[in-house]
Amino acid sequence: MKAGTAKFALAALATGAAQAGVWVGDLPGGPLASGAEPPALEEIWRGGVLVPGDFSRFGRVWGALERGEDARIAVIGGSITQGARASSPEKSWGRLFCDGWRRAFPGARIDFVNAGIGATGSQIGAFRLKRDVLDKAPDIVAVEFAVNDANNRECAESFEGVVRQLLADPRGIAVILLGMADHRGGNAQEWQARVAEHYGVPFVSWRDALYVPFVKTGRIAWSDIAADSVHPNDVGHAYAAALLNRLLADRHAAWTEVGRPTPAPPPLPEPLFGTSFDGGEFLRMADAKILESGGFFPLRDQCWGEGLACTNAGARIRLEVEGATVALLYRIGRDPYDWGKMDVLLDGEPVARGLDCYRDQWWWKTPALFLCKDRPGRHVVEVVALPEKNPASGGYGCHLTGLLVSSLQGTQK
Repeated sequence: MKAGTAKFALAALATGAAQAGVWVGDLPGGPLASGAEPPALEEIWRGGVLVPGDFSRFGRVWGALERGEDARIAVIGGSITQGARASSPEKSWGRLFCDGWRRAFPGARIDFVNAGIGATGSQIGAFRLKRDVLDKAPDIVAVEFAVNDANNRECAESFEGVVRQLLADPRGIAVILLGMADHRGGNAQEWQARVAEHYGVPFVSWRDALYVPFVKTGRIAWSDIAADSVHPNDVGHAYAAALLNRLLADRHAAWTEVGRPTPAPPPLPEPLFGTSFDGGEFLRMADAKILESGGFFPLRDQCWGEGLACTNAGARIRLEVEGATVALLYRIGRDPYDWGKMDVLLDGEPVARGLDCYRDQWWWKTPALFLCKDRPGRHVVEVVALPEKNPASGGYGCHLTGLLVSSLQGTQK
């Protein structure tokens, strides 16, 4: 199913525009911080429709909401989705996106789940999707990993895994994708759009609607829509939600005009890049099978729960895990301790030597170190804290926040 076979054609301009005010709400008025006039949504939103997509899944949700049934919206992504640099959670793009649905269907109760976790992309998202999104039983999911993912095939495969898991859910989840950008206009939409087109999932590009025609040309300043080099400010968040909701207003109008059809979800297409990220789970360190531990102690993390940490050189831990794909999550930063360096081994063979866990920055990062891929069986993960450290660090040790495990042996295209 390709995006070009969209179920619902674009509605007549007058009908879509009439619904737009309800769906979109109020955008910032008056001059922006630089003194420039804010871009008019009606002039830019079509330029942000990177992949039109198939909206048949949305018809089922719209029909249920018109009958007054409950619904749940979830958003998943990194710190932009989490709401970083928005003045309040209510000003984040995800919450504003949900607000549009609530205005459009005032007779229904619509819950909201924000599954954004800073410094994570789809390679982690594919494994935490079950815990953070699917187990919450959402009806609508918006995905934003365009800034944290690399613009390459490797991340496109994990992004495909997120999309495939959402579309394979028996509830018939309606999915829409969002492409934000950094201060240079960089993002992963080139590869992510290929996934969107293959699966017929609508993709809205904040970059193409706002950054390229306005920031890049100097018509507005980056600081008009962003608080730093990555994160949007309230204005940038508002435009992200408005672009999504303006497209939804148009498609909802088209759906109404053609008689409110509620077809069954279409079958899942064959994979585009592979199936290695079609499933998996986040395994807490507290739930891991520990074979040996010396010098490690429990340490709670605000996003990942109870992990295991050490603050002395020579500490060692060995864990057993069963799966085909295994990755180790660990903390990089300087909070709550100055971390050192570590060696990581899988089944006795080194995967990473002298991995530096220190970074002198206020924000933390939790990378995923993939230890094996598509190698089913029982594996032993070993971590050793080294006597070497970053010269800027005042301490030793490491913080292990979890494991990503999949029992699926994926296929490659």
